[in-house]
Amino acid sequence: MDKIHDKKHALKQPPVVKLAYFTAMCERFGYYVLAFLIVLYAKSALGFSDLAAFTLYGVFTALAYLVNPIGGYLADNVLGIRRCLLLGMFLEGVGLMLLACPKKSIFALGLGLVIIGVGIFKTAPTHLMGRSYHENDPRIDGGFTYYYMWLCVGGLMASIFISFVQQILGWSISFLVGGIGVFIGFIFYYIFRKRAVEFDSEAGRRPLKYSIKFLTLFGLIIGVLASAFLVLHTHLANFFFVIAALTLFIYFAYEIIQSPHAERLRIIACLSLIIIAFVFFVMYHQLFTSIVLFINRCVYRQFLGFEIPTVMFFSFNPILAIILGPVLVAIYNYFAKKGYDFHITLKFSLGLLFASLTFFALSLCGLFANIVGQVSIWWTVLVFFLITLGEMLISALGVAMVTQIAPKRMYGVMMGTWFLVSLSLSAAMSGLLAGFASIPDTIQDSSIILGLYKIAFLKFGIVSLIFTAISFIVSPYLKRIARIVKVD
Repeated sequence: MDKIHDKKHALKQPPVVKLAYFTAMCERFGYYVLAFLIVLYAKSALGFSDLAAFTLYGVFTALAYLVNPIGGYLADNVLGIRRCLLLGMFLEGVGLMLLACPKKSIFALGLGLVIIGVGIFKTAPTHLMGRSYHENDPRIDGGFTYYYMWLCVGGLMASIFISFVQQILGWSISFLVGGIGVFIGFIFYYIFRKRAVEFDSEAGRRPLKYSIKFLTLFGLIIGVLASAFLVLHTHLANFFFVIAALTLFIYFAYEIIQSPHAERLRIIACLSLIIIAFVFFVMYHQLFTSIVLFINRCVYRQFLGFEIPTVMFFSFNPILAIILGPVLVAIYNYFAKKGYDFHITLKFSLGLLFASLTFFALSLCGLFANIVGQVSIWWTVLVFFLITLGEMLISALGVAMVTQIAPKRMYGVMMGTWFLVSLSLSAAMSGLLAGFASIPDTIQDSSIILGLYKIAFLKFGIVSLIFTAISFIVSPYLKRIARIVKVD
């Protein structure tokens, strides 16, 4: 009996996870309010074309995650993890509230604040969690899967709540509600704040010098203004992304060359899995661009005499994630007890496979359209099931992968790199890819529109499947590297 009790106690999550779960849930509520609405808002309120709306989403999302390595560095070396968590929430909440102003210049400034806020906040909760686990901790995969479920709770509340708010009260109130949701996170931080003290970085335990405060404020102002400028001039943003990618490449080339053997293997394994995740997220971000407009145009949304708002379809994603989370955790625990190594490299490859199947399903559903060129709502359920399952295998475990494999001294930077490459650069690329599924405003025939989507999504599926095959081929080699890491 004592052994059973000790085993349960050993699998109990560290207390700091509650702070991470609840603050991240509130932050994701506000973020997803914007992510769900931005393409539809750009189309209906700003008069953007499909391609321009896709580009706006891609640039905004890419910039938000591009700041993550900087946020990770500030958490490690300058401000500390807790201060970054609070500062990020504050900036994001203010930015969302500014979006309520219909002026284009204020809208861009609001986006700039959200971008910098997300970048500073994003690595903080996972960084606290990563520091609370010991080496080869069996609780890691479960803890981060549950963390991802709480992010999905925030997304679920946003998709259901904001779909009605937008229809009844309009765009401005919707963005205002998103900002309020983020500020509720401060209440949860206050409740659980003492649990995070021991896991903060050394910088977070030191008082801030006035010089650091001044430089931080100056950097924030420059960052917000630069982000707002790039949102208004999206053609310049792509050049900025190339520079960021090259800088990151040079940095990791230096780290690989000068690091000891064991750390070198850890870095290579992490970067390889991040590249696999990059391909997945290029496909995943289509949910917010090409797929959301596909749902808006080509899905029969009438149910019991009520037209389901397009934004509400996003609720399928968090609902399925909340359902699948415990199931996957149980599967991981089952394989662990049986001694089977269901390695994270295999999980990443399977996740990419499910992304490929998502687009084959989107292409196939066009064969079953009604006479007006619309498909059943149940096809969207299948689509969200497949992409969410892939998401749970990759996105939910990405930060766990970094925690398990990355050198401890590089947790913050590698966590930021995970967000930069797999989410930031993938978002920028997804905006370009979505352009192949853009529908000219001159085409109004629903059957023609559906036919264009069928062709585009089939191409997306084929491209994704090619990368999936490559992923399965390299997976055993990455697994071997991970085993060497454990031996070292």
